[in-house]
Amino acid sequence: GDILVIHDTGAHGHSMGFNYNGKLRPKELLLRRDGSVELIRRAETLEDHFATLDFEPDVLKA
Repeated sequence: GDILVIHDTGAHGHSMGFNYNGKLRPKELLLRRDGSVELIRRAETLEDHFATLDFEPDVLKA
């Protein structure tokens, strides 16, 4: 298959990224010198996105 490398991702990398519009961060892979690929950060899930919310369920009722 094809190999895609995105160099210098800037604000779209994990360290400068944020979850605007509910966009979850993708997984990150490390390409080693020997050609092997290692997962270094798993993709975020919806559970991750909402994990820090702390409010009573009644807040959502109209």
